[in-house]
Amino acid sequence: MNKEEAQKRMEKLRKEILQRNYEYFVLDQSKIPEAARDSLKRELIELENQFPDLITPDSPTQRVGSALSGKFAKIKHKSKKWSLADVFSVEELVDWEERVLKTVKNAEFVTELKLDGLNITLHYKNGVLKKALTRGNGTEGEDVTHSIRTIKNIPLRLFKEVDIEVSGEVILSKESFSKMEGFANPRNAAAGTVRQLDPAVSAERNLEMYCYSLGEHNLKDAPKTHTKTLELLRDLGLPVNSEYAVHKSTAASINYLEKWQKNREALPYEIDGIVFKVNDKSQQEELGYTAKSPRHSIAYKFPAEQTTTILEDITIQIGRTGAATPVAELKPVLVAGSTVSRATLHNEDEITRKDVRIGDTVIIQKAGDVIPEVVEVLKNLRPSSSTPYEFPKNCPLCDTKLIRTEGEAAHRCPNKECPGRKRESFIHFVSRGALDIDSLGEKVVDQLIEYGFVHDVADFFTLHKEQLLELPLFKEKRAENVIEAIDARKEVEMSRFIFGLGIRFVGEQAAKLLVEHLHEKSESQHPTPVVVLDLLESSTQESLESIEGFGERIAESLVNWIQNDQHKALLRKLTDVGLKLKWPPKKQNIAGLADKTFVITGTLSKPRPEFKKIIENAGGKVSSSVSAKTDYLLAGENAGSKHDKAVSLGVEILNEASFNALQH
Repeated sequence: MNKEEAQKRMEKLRKEILQRNYEYFVLDQSKIPEAARDSLKRELIELENQFPDLITPDSPTQRVGSALSGKFAKIKHKSKKWSLADVFSVEELVDWEERVLKTVKNAEFVTELKLDGLNITLHYKNGVLKKALTRGNGTEGEDVTHSIRTIKNIPLRLFKEVDIEVSGEVILSKESFSKMEGFANPRNAAAGTVRQLDPAVSAERNLEMYCYSLGEHNLKDAPKTHTKTLELLRDLGLPVNSEYAVHKSTAASINYLEKWQKNREALPYEIDGIVFKVNDKSQQEELGYTAKSPRHSIAYKFPAEQTTTILEDITIQIGRTGAATPVAELKPVLVAGSTVSRATLHNEDEITRKDVRIGDTVIIQKAGDVIPEVVEVLKNLRPSSSTPYEFPKNCPLCDTKLIRTEGEAAHRCPNKECPGRKRESFIHFVSRGALDIDSLGEKVVDQLIEYGFVHDVADFFTLHKEQLLELPLFKEKRAENVIEAIDARKEVEMSRFIFGLGIRFVGEQAAKLLVEHLHEKSESQHPTPVVVLDLLESSTQESLESIEGFGERIAESLVNWIQNDQHKALLRKLTDVGLKLKWPPKKQNIAGLADKTFVITGTLSKPRPEFKKIIENAGGKVSSSVSAKTDYLLAGENAGSKHDKAVSLGVEILNEASFNALQH
């Protein structure tokens, strides 16, 4: 990016960030997630670092805090309120600690939870609460004393008659937030509550505050460390969060960070990171301040599940059923702990609805193992040369005309020999939910196709070591491991096999229901793929529709699939290469589990699929989410939000011992 392009981009970023800051800090609205605001600010900082002569005085990177709303009286803080600098990776955190240790020797660090709330400063005169101010712009804040006085854990009078200025975070617990409507998250709910003109409204909402900083005071013996400050605040009767720790090494600091990043869901309130501080106050003063932040403290923010990046291109991915899915090719960005360079755009209608264009700045979202998606376009940052995206007419891989059935959102490639369809069907067949052949990852499957070693899924079972040794990076041991993994799956559960065939609309659950139905019709003790062929050929659409949980769509798809000669030939070939199937164990219908709906959460003594198998074999069902229809929540350690929802709905919660008792 040249200087002229950078200047235009920076102007747009400043305008966008200022607008989003106003919405967030002044109006208490979250029109885009905080992580997306952070991402825009990071991009602006990077450009300002690259082109420092383009920094302007009104840039949002050049001031602390936010504008004041004007609804409340403005009062000057007794001491300046600093904004902590953020880091987003362990590497950046280590760099900060190394910079600290170059200036001060033998520093020890205090780690604290970064509470996701609203910063408030309290003024006590002779031990009596006089004022409560928002951070505002760091120099003056808004007087919200009327609301803060209603917070039950804030003392109106301290244990000692002292004059002090104390800062901390006002938060709303997850439980209290679950009872409210109209707010995007607990932080916004806390901010909106503090700014209520009627203190009675604030009193009803059960706000809490945790104090962590001492400003101006008339104490005779000021604390010499941060930990002593926290102890002093607690001794005065002020609430202090107890989940802090002192570390003498970077490794110990990182262990604390990793612990809470893993266990944050178990906390009764939201946190969005960890704060690191030099403990010794004299060392803090020696380190000093930048124009915006103290050098003695830093905030590590947990990996965002949403962030912004540039959409560089849109490509079309052909799936195993022929679905043509548009994919956003992105400027690589870190989100939810991993680097993301691609995200789904779902279909043509979604592209049109969101008006997604190549060159746009977009918000992307990723949660856990969920496929990243584009959730919003920041149109104010759109290049002036952009044009609407036109969905292609033909398949990009085989040039067959794409079709779109009336009532469906997806375009499809109808060519069953399309290279994209075949590739995806191979990958699906060996995936975890199907035959679960770990050694056959996507890259290996691509190589096997490229070298002409597999033309259908049955060919996986005819592979031999000499073929694999022809593939790049394959050595003797790796080739042997792949062959052993394939041989180990020559006998597989029938429901996994049927799911692996990739029949449209037949997912894992539908495959299990179908197998139960076929088992009732079959006398075969040792079924093969040909037995499945015979059983399906003898099934009518009406009999398939009668299966509980099936409907016309699934039944019709099965009938159409089995009438295809290529599919019949594939089942015969799979039998010829030695694939054997297993019926599921007969359900025991254990009284305590039969016909009951379970949700499983938290860390248990065995993997969740094993508990799921026990429940289903006993005649019960397992759901992924808690609802009023849930009979039991089986909860291990760190159960998180599902536990909270079960409590709110009155769902009975079981530990492993009580779950085992149900089976007897």
